[in-house]
Amino acid sequence: MEVSLLSSLSDTISTHLDLAGCLLPVPTRAVYDTSDPYAVRFDFMLDAGRPTRWHFERDMLAEGVCRPVGEGAIALRPRSTGGHHTLVMELWGDTMAGYESAVLIVDSAQVSCFLEQSYGLVARGSESDSWDIDGFLYRIQCPD
Repeated sequence: MEVSLLSSLSDTISTHLDLAGCLLPVPTRAVYDTSDPYAVRFDFMLDAGRPTRWHFERDMLAEGVCRPVGEGAIALRPRSTGGHHTLVMELWGDTMAGYESAVLIVDSAQVSCFLEQSYGLVARGSESDSWDIDGFLYRIQCPD
């Protein structure tokens, strides 16, 4: 686990891409930054290039570990196989072949631990107290 002075944290999360029952490991990094306290970013390293980034609502991830949630581009559901608990992420998006989905299997315990640490930075329910709306608007209008 890495914690920086910028009030952010990141960690590696065990993730596999489900291709018709064949599970392929996908190096994945979860990132939480207090400048966007409602979101957790997952960087999926699907190839040697840049990461495929998905932003998830933090509370949605917490719910998805316990019960099915989501609609549209993101659906999350818990799964238990042989005593091992995982979070199934079905992600829809535009690809070169059209609008397609990917199913990723993520270790639930690692997600839960990461979320608990994020709540240590910004407590659940206090996100609006710590959100710098002016800084956010500046960043989206003036990207690096």
